[in-house]
Amino acid sequence: MRRGNLFFAVFLLLVSLLILRATLTYTFTANLFPLITLLTVLLLLMIQIIRDICALKEKGAAEGRKKESFDTKHLTLWSWMVGTVVMLWVLGFMGTVVLLPFLYLRFQRESWLLSITLSLGCGVFFYTLFDLFLKMTLYPGLILPGVFG
Repeated sequence: MRRGNLFFAVFLLLVSLLILRATLTYTFTANLFPLITLLTVLLLLMIQIIRDICALKEKGAAEGRKKESFDTKHLTLWSWMVGTVVMLWVLGFMGTVVLLPFLYLRFQRESWLLSITLSLGCGVFFYTLFDLFLKMTLYPGLILPGVFG
């Protein structure tokens, strides 16, 4: 394990705690989904931090420090994360739920049938779950209210 993994996990933990603090000011119905999601994320991050610390202790000081390079995998990961945030802001939740899996699968060179089927399946699943069953209004984005009035 590299030390950067531990720092990144701790950074995500701090960001998640800040979001959790902001979420607790919402009403019960508004904070139910973010609370469930954030508690799951916090639990998984704590497990990851413990694993990273144990791996660093095992590695010890015997192994020399190697320089970490900023390779294309990091650039690709950060591009997808920034793109997801921009898509959420512009297209809203439902637009992102449909378009993001489609784009990701196409960039991974999956077939058109699989890309379209999984993207529409995600859209139908989240629409059914949040709109029909939970009656939650999701963030519409900047474009959706202008298009549908």
